[in-house]
Amino acid sequence: MRLYEFESSPLDVRLVATTAQLKSDIDSQKKKGDWTTEELLQFYKDNDIIVDKSDLYDMIKRPPLNKYISNIQGDKVIFKGQADDAVAPDEKDKNQEIVKSMANKAMKN
Repeated sequence: MRLYEFESSPLDVRLVATTAQLKSDIDSQKKKGDWTTEELLQFYKDNDIIVDKSDLYDMIKRPPLNKYISNIQGDKVIFKGQADDAVAPDEKDKNQEIVKSMANKAMKN
């Protein structure tokens, strides 16, 4: 989505631009990858974007923020491309075992 495509408020434009830049900095490892909700809200505040926690939870469910932030788990912000990193290795193994078990059961039927 290009910034000129917005018919929304200037706040939306600044929010998307700031989030896109943050995501880019995280991807290029210029900034740390693990962010808490409070850190992200403070980052926005430092960039003259005032949103509260409940607004942030709502905003990540719909465009344009859902293109940059995939989820908030507890107090941890999960950016797109980090979803695999957010799952602990033992949980990945457990999930693979469950899938394998379900596949075996399906093959028996």
